Amino acid sequence: MRDKILIVRHGPGRGRIPGYGQHILDWIEAERPNLSSHVELHETGTGPADLGDVAAVFFWLADPLQIKYPECYEEAIAIQQEAERRGCPVLNRPTSLAKYGKAIQSQRLSEAGVPTPHAVRVRDRADLRDHADEFGYPLLLRGDQSFSSEGTVIVKTDRDLDSMVWAKLPGSVVATPLIDIRSEFRKTAKGTLWAHCFHKKRVLVIGNQCVADSLYFSRTPVVGQESSIYARVYRRQIWLRRRGRLGRRAAKYVGRGRTFRQALQYERAFVESPVPQVDLFLRAASALELDFAGIDFASLPGGRVILWEANPYPYIPNVTSNLLSRSRRSAEKLLGIYQAFAKCFEGLLDPDLATPVLPR
Repeated sequence: MRDKILIVRHGPGRGRIPGYGQHILDWIEAERPNLSSHVELHETGTGPADLGDVAAVFFWLADPLQIKYPECYEEAIAIQQEAERRGCPVLNRPTSLAKYGKAIQSQRLSEAGVPTPHAVRVRDRADLRDHADEFGYPLLLRGDQSFSSEGTVIVKTDRDLDSMVWAKLPGSVVATPLIDIRSEFRKTAKGTLWAHCFHKKRVLVIGNQCVADSLYFSRTPVVGQESSIYARVYRRQIWLRRRGRLGRRAAKYVGRGRTFRQALQYERAFVESPVPQVDLFLRAASALELDFAGIDFASLPGGRVILWEANPYPYIPNVTSNLLSRSRRSAEKLLGIYQAFAKCFEGLLDPDLATPVLPR
């Protein structure tokens, strides 16, 4: 009887996030023990996987898998092929995680009618100058196969381009126009955080579901947890704590800033409301042949959105590791994520319980 869901993740010393998603599995074990009994975990590098009673396979692996983790890729491909031979559904197939970067993502999203900035690979400085003439300044340069902000370079002028140390750029480089979405909000929401800061929202696509995950505001165009307003408050708290000056009153004072309070207000409204334009995010995931991804995007006035990228190996922190988790009500947000994974698993075991996996 095939009644197991096989979760495949990187084994010890592999991948970028040790024990990926363990807190998700721990919650299901504690809160849905009957469902947990149908979930099995396989880590790459620990021997062959047993698919004898497996009904579906869900890969929790980093990409570009073939380039960064070739041994894991070969093992995952063998599992995928055996699962497909048995007629088992496969989510986030290794062939979809193989070697695609931001340039190919941009192309596929555009072809699917998903609004996203044009991105192209650049070979050298001369190639970049051609794209600067095409796109105009400022330009954003990032690693084509990286989903972190590390190594990101902003080129604002010809002088920046000429003085740039090319050797410091991260491997294969992709260039994209830097879109300052604040300008549109200055026309419709002047004086708000939307008009003063850059922002990035993230939605998690889990099977056929979309769950709001986070909203970060930053003074800099490269928006992430470490560059966010939250990080500034957190660093201030750490500074006070190390000096023994972070009592209850001091902690409350640190978090009283208007900008910080507005950031919390906007994120709570985003996380606690139904995800808008679900069809668009599902279409984006389907265009990239993904069933699980963190999709980063920005909102624009009038309900429009622009998608930045889809990360098929998104970091999902637990409550204890999430930045300012109490202020941001991370426990409530995580509950929604846990429930979405549980519903996805239930749907794989019994298709009548959920919509089938996205069509290809």
